[in-house]
Amino acid sequence: MEIRQLQHFLAVVETGSFHTAAALVNITQQAISRSIQQLEKECGGRLLERKKGTRHSVGPTSFGLLLLPRAQRALAELKGFRDELENLMGTGREMVRLGATPTAVRGLLPAAIRAFHASQPAVRVQVMHQVAHIVLEQLGSGLYDIAVCDEPEERLDARFSAETLYTDRNIFVARKGHQWASEGRLELKHLADADWAIVGPFCRMWNELRDIYDWAGLAPPRHSMESNSVELCVQQLLNDDYVSFLPARLVSDELRSGRLVELPVRQPKPRTWSCLLVTRADSKPGASAAAFIDTLRSAAKKRPKL
Repeated sequence: MEIRQLQHFLAVVETGSFHTAAALVNITQQAISRSIQQLEKECGGRLLERKKGTRHSVGPTSFGLLLLPRAQRALAELKGFRDELENLMGTGREMVRLGATPTAVRGLLPAAIRAFHASQPAVRVQVMHQVAHIVLEQLGSGLYDIAVCDEPEERLDARFSAETLYTDRNIFVARKGHQWASEGRLELKHLADADWAIVGPFCRMWNELRDIYDWAGLAPPRHSMESNSVELCVQQLLNDDYVSFLPARLVSDELRSGRLVELPVRQPKPRTWSCLLVTRADSKPGASAAAFIDTLRSAAKKRPKL
């Protein structure tokens, strides 16, 4: 069993795709498939399988689920060793490792990182973004020092300590010139045939949108574009006739400038949710990570009001 095989396995699990994982680790799809097959041979069973109800997405088998946390810990330990070795030899820079959900990456981190580097120019900040449950699993395995993520739909377990950085709500939104932007009131059925740009598939916005359509007795909208990049969804909204369902704070600049507008859609009382700062309960953040936490708190206080 080789380190690169574990890296390839984690890449496929995290992306759900051999094709995307191959691009992520900069090898061919055939090469990553061979690497996984060799790892499966050494483990004595299949590690990955196609997810039910999908044509292309893959996920871990029961064997794969046994390997997953161990592979994460092994790679986290190796990375930690390399970082400490660099510091000992004077060849590296101190680093804060941060896991974040896509909404945090756009909504909070740019200002926080800018402020942190102004006061701590010698410290690197490494940011990796994923959906909340993967971010938390990787934080628990030691891959990150800190996580900033949407409040998960399940309660956090005892491994973690959390505090609320800010609260938000999801809104229906489109560009200023959209055909429904000037309507006084919209029903959900009016949006059924719209071109949707969705952040998903395993995220709070999409889950809440499905619940809203269930409330109305309607099938959820068929989306034209799905991405785990919030930035891409916002750009699609600004440049074409898409609609979306996004956190209000996330698009606050575009709403204030008038480039995007909130669509007045009749729906249940909007839910509010929290963006959380999460750390491991069994370990105290180092000095640089603690300084970055203070910067996050300060940046969160400066965010616009809902």
